[in-house]
Amino acid sequence: MARRRRRKAGPSCSRGSSRTAWPDTEDDTSRLEHETALQLNAVLEDRSLGIAFQPIFSFAEAAVVGYEALVRGPEGSLVASPMELFAAAEAQDLAIPLNIVCIQETLRAFSRKALPGTLFLNVSPRLILQSGFSQERSGRFLRDLGLEPARVVIELTEEYPARDFRLVRESLQLYRAMGFRVAIDDLGEGFASLRLWSELRPEFVKADKHFVSGIAHDPLKAQFLKAIQQIAEHCGAQVIAEGIEDASDFCVVKDLGLACGQGYFIGRPSPDPERELPGEVLRASADTRLPVVPVQRLRIRSELHAEDFLHAVDAVAPQAALATVLDRFAESPLLSAIPVVGTDAAGGGGIQGVVSRTWLDHPLVRADAALRGRPCLDFLDALPVRVEADLELSSLAAILVECDARRLADGFVIATRGRYRGMGRSQDVMRALQDARVLAARYTHPLTLLPGQVPIDQHLERLLAREIPFSAWFVEIDPIRGLNDGGGFRKGDALIHDAARLLEAACEAGTDFVGHVAGSRFVVLMQSRDWRERAQRAASAFAGLVARQVTTSVLERGYFVQKSRDGTERVHALPRLAIGVLPVLPGLFESRQEVLHTAKLACRMALRQPGSAVHVDDHHANAYPQSVLLADSP
Repeated sequence: MARRRRRKAGPSCSRGSSRTAWPDTEDDTSRLEHETALQLNAVLEDRSLGIAFQPIFSFAEAAVVGYEALVRGPEGSLVASPMELFAAAEAQDLAIPLNIVCIQETLRAFSRKALPGTLFLNVSPRLILQSGFSQERSGRFLRDLGLEPARVVIELTEEYPARDFRLVRESLQLYRAMGFRVAIDDLGEGFASLRLWSELRPEFVKADKHFVSGIAHDPLKAQFLKAIQQIAEHCGAQVIAEGIEDASDFCVVKDLGLACGQGYFIGRPSPDPERELPGEVLRASADTRLPVVPVQRLRIRSELHAEDFLHAVDAVAPQAALATVLDRFAESPLLSAIPVVGTDAAGGGGIQGVVSRTWLDHPLVRADAALRGRPCLDFLDALPVRVEADLELSSLAAILVECDARRLADGFVIATRGRYRGMGRSQDVMRALQDARVLAARYTHPLTLLPGQVPIDQHLERLLAREIPFSAWFVEIDPIRGLNDGGGFRKGDALIHDAARLLEAACEAGTDFVGHVAGSRFVVLMQSRDWRERAQRAASAFAGLVARQVTTSVLERGYFVQKSRDGTERVHALPRLAIGVLPVLPGLFESRQEVLHTAKLACRMALRQPGSAVHVDDHHANAYPQSVLLADSP
């Protein structure tokens, strides 16, 4: 059995009579190595290994279907940890004998404890490559233990040389012929594990815990694991997620469709593992609600660069007559500036500057033919906006914002390592930046940082496709004009921001979804069954948010009084929160558009009520069984 990978340990401390302090001299080092070798040989002779089993949980069966065996040395010895044990074996050239002892003792322990399901047995590929494997002898050993090869999965550890992929595959055929199955460990640790998957076609693939732990709060990890699952489906393999340490990660992994999970949340390694699953695992397994994974925020078109705005504009030589440049301006109305490029010391094209279109209509130039005959070098702007082709959009826009009006109109020179490439127009950049901001806001609203319209639509479609009961809220703050006019848009934005946090607080994290549509409008997709109480609490708490943004006199009066330009006083009501709630049962609605439209109509009914209010679409709510409408949250 090969060791499980562990973080590199620091110097060993005294931990019992058989352990030695960190050596200070070469003699100490020699004595320590000698003592370690003696203890390792004692382990091999006495087979004094500590063996623990960690459960592997099947999401489909909602039960433990197997165990991974983990081996360590005698407690308190110099080879107690897996890292120390196998490092000592490597140093003494005893890795293969140690692997054999580990395998034999693990199989005996698994049989002796009569554990159900499958045993995942860590095996070094170097052992697989050893000659002398006897199917008859191995089969007899298993029969004596009452085990079938089909109950054993050979889990290849990460220590496999890339050059031996073919040999490992061929050697495994002997084991597969007996009925053993194969798993590869720590997928995602590097290209080698992906290559091994392709070469060996294992029945099981273990996703490294780095990509599993914290997945409920990391959309990139969720995307990675989803991609692994999609590949596995095509390959006929089952994915086991290692490192599940809490209920939220458990639910996300389950929702992604992975076959199995493993980690401290499900069960810790133990010499005598519990046969019954913890209650929190059973509850998480039975929870049919759709988990909410944080949305990956879309960057503002960072993939666009200066070269994406490049227009091919032929440059002119410094000695070219101004009249030649003016003729080109007259022929091309969209041409705002023409670059002047000379020959530098290296023989390449050095950018001297640009001649602006403004010279075309300059009175002196139009009246004086001699001026038009002078070289354009005399009329150029030697300090135009000049950028490298790989400059990102956001940085390019920041440079243009600082320019004066004339240079902004001239556009910018695009170069690669100082060599002229072409010209760009400022208006194209600003238009692209605006489009990018609108697109980014559809993914993440810039004010509240809540998911935008695209993630709202995606989550709503997932709920409908999974036929999960939920309530859809359409929420609006109205009117907000009085607050904006009286305190400025800063006050209005602050209230919208606080309302977003209020709605988040009304949701159960990881289960209920809140998104920001636009302006002062939100959408909540709630799977919590006490949605009525949550909506009422949010509506009741909104008045406190308003009180933080207005003066005491306005609050006592109950409305804003503001003077218009003609001196007329106008009255505006205080903002209120309208929540329209639409209960959604499977089969009631065919599309997300229908759900959002109906919830919006319910919000309009809430707006007709005085103050902050909640309106439930009673027509569709009547389709709910009372047990669902009134039940508490699971």
